[in-house]
Amino acid sequence: MIKELLKKRSLESYRIEGKYWGVIIDGTGLHTFHEKHCKHCLRRAYTNKETGETNVLYMHHVLEAKLVVGDMVFSIASEFIENESENVSKQDCELKAFDRLAKKIKKIFKRLPICILVDSLYACETVFNLVRSHLQCRLYGQWQ
Repeated sequence: MIKELLKKRSLESYRIEGKYWGVIIDGTGLHTFHEKHCKHCLRRAYTNKETGETNVLYMHHVLEAKLVVGDMVFSIASEFIENESENVSKQDCELKAFDRLAKKIKKIFKRLPICILVDSLYACETVFNLVRSHLQCRLYGQWQ
């Protein structure tokens, strides 16, 4: 549906500087469990301040890319943030999922000029390099 709206130029007035499409990328939690749900669950250990007991939360998160169109946003791609197996030494995270999501966006929207809108978590050299190589976006500010 989004590809058709873009092809028909129905959303042209929402471009940034008349050229770029604003795409917001951020992670969000989907589910939280007190018991292990599956082998892909993310884990977070925390200490209960009242009892001093250490507990573990099991979670499912997703990284979303959304096209900004005025006061609305349309989902254009999603990437689940999940562990490959039960016993991983380092869990999956938003930055690792960003690499996979950037490749997915580039495959779906090969020539779409986009302006990535993200929070400060993504202000690192790794993300800038991924954006340049996978999305071929223009970066503003001191990192041009």
